[in-house]
Amino acid sequence: MSSKDGQPTSAPDVTTSPIVVPVTDVPAGVRVHHFDELSEQTQHALATVPPSGRLDVDPTTTRLSRGDVVVFTEYFRVQ
Repeated sequence: MSSKDGQPTSAPDVTTSPIVVPVTDVPAGVRVHHFDELSEQTQHALATVPPSGRLDVDPTTTRLSRGDVVVFTEYFRVQ
């Protein structure tokens, strides 16, 4: 099964660093964070995401949760 944006809905391991992927739509009910409202560490991690999409932040210390969307130069979903 997949979500509206075609991404799997299976629950990933929450202890690993999240992955961010570009999305073109924001499903209803999803938490949306604006880039400038995030911590400096999280902003830096988002601005320097490698091609793998792996977000270099500790998932236990960031305000981002899997499934959230970040508004940056485009929309990114945290998985």
